[in-house]
Amino acid sequence: MKNSNSTRCLLRSNSRCFVLLLCALFQSALAQEETQYVRFIQGDGQWVGELQVAVVTFMNEDGVELDLVAAVHLGEAEYYAQLNGYFTERDVVLYELIAEANQVPAGAGTGSASLIGFIQQAMAGFLQVSFQLNEIDYSPFNFLHADLTPSQLQALMESKNESFLTMFIDLAMAQMPAQSDATDEPISALNMLTVLRAMNAEDSSAAFKYLFASELGRSGGVMVGAELEQQFTILGDRNEVALRVLSEVLQNPDNHRISIFYGAAHMPGIERVLVAEMGFTRTEQRWLTAWVIP
Repeated sequence: MKNSNSTRCLLRSNSRCFVLLLCALFQSALAQEETQYVRFIQGDGQWVGELQVAVVTFMNEDGVELDLVAAVHLGEAEYYAQLNGYFTERDVVLYELIAEANQVPAGAGTGSASLIGFIQQAMAGFLQVSFQLNEIDYSPFNFLHADLTPSQLQALMESKNESFLTMFIDLAMAQMPAQSDATDEPISALNMLTVLRAMNAEDSSAAFKYLFASELGRSGGVMVGAELEQQFTILGDRNEVALRVLSEVLQNPDNHRISIFYGAAHMPGIERVLVAEMGFTRTEQRWLTAWVIP
């Protein structure tokens, strides 16, 4: 009965809420010409598969190894545990979090007071996965805040006459022309027929988890070019902060192994600057499983 009520609530959401939800998760598959940072692997059987995210390695002439670690803000506890172990081996981890520089998440149960954080936590419960801020250990000395503060975000958005609602709608509208031109792109898994099937599935939570995973892994999930990307505070301006902090970190010759831990939607823009302006070359890509369905 609990699952049934949850799915009915989900169905009552209109298309705008779905856009808000997907953007809140901050995940995307990328256009074919870009490095892919998120993918969905179809399993054997109905409602079976894996959502995977990439760790892409770059090197420069000084021998600095830089990993772009694509984040999903909802995932399996095992996925976050794997990341926590990996981060202990890095000299510096630049992380995204709209917060004051000294405001470190305290661990499990802290959650987020923001609307997006509330939505993410609610979805985590419904999909039976974990929330990133509850699982990632941000306390180690090698973690370095590389994002806007709330006051900086607000000031930038006001200067552009943005609100979160208008920004997410504009982002959705911006990708429509690219999607209409990409005739070979897979069809979205989220439609009325698949939602009805998921509602009637024996395990509706797993079915909806499958639908969201396949949508997040679909090529062209959020296709925003370099010029348009700069218009969105939530993408371009935050990327600029991360890259500015990276430039400062690179001044220290002791920093040989650096990671940027940011949402997957940010990675194409960050990668463009790394390659075109900062002298980095892509050398390797590996995949981590973030969601397992069922």
